[in-house]
Amino acid sequence: MAETNLPFTLDLKKAALVVVDMQNDFVRRGAPFFLQGCNEAIPNVQKVLHACRKTKVPVVFLKFTAGPSETLIWTWSKPLHPPDKACWKNCSRFYEEIQREAEGHDIIDELYPVEGEGIVEKYSYGGFYETNLHAILQARHAKQLIIVGCAAPFCIDDTVTGAFDRQYRNFVVSDAIGYFDKEFLASSLRRISMKYARVVTTKELLAEMGV
Repeated sequence: MAETNLPFTLDLKKAALVVVDMQNDFVRRGAPFFLQGCNEAIPNVQKVLHACRKTKVPVVFLKFTAGPSETLIWTWSKPLHPPDKACWKNCSRFYEEIQREAEGHDIIDELYPVEGEGIVEKYSYGGFYETNLHAILQARHAKQLIIVGCAAPFCIDDTVTGAFDRQYRNFVVSDAIGYFDKEFLASSLRRISMKYARVVTTKELLAEMGV
């Protein structure tokens, strides 16, 4: 076997996919939290999700949830307040992009969970903070995580560091990550690649998956 400088390689039997906050209120044009970088990430997130479903890699979706009462995170996120009520449960709005009403808190149709896939609600940035994400991943025997979704630097970075702290070997898919702006994305990926995860492109990940 050829020598490699990689710290670890992907083992599909030990892997799980974590899709972070690909919700209408972040991803849809005109949404209260709309991020262009998250909208642009949809096709590559779809490719990674399809590959994981094809290879039977477990999938867990994260959903940022506002409320039910005000928390500290609202201080820096004005759209969480009325009248926008971004990411509130049971709060729907019309999205021009799909020409219909949809719940802002919900995961976008293009990536919607199928039966058997986990959904974890979180009330802060990181996916592991006071959630059952770790327990769900342990139940699926995951030791490696493929992380995609929305958005760098906050929810992505905090989820990656939370995973690292729990001893997961992480793969962050650089072009399947939404972002606030490209400067933030570059800084996040540099930080993550130095200390927390392997940073790979969608093409590189799919090649390593053999699909």
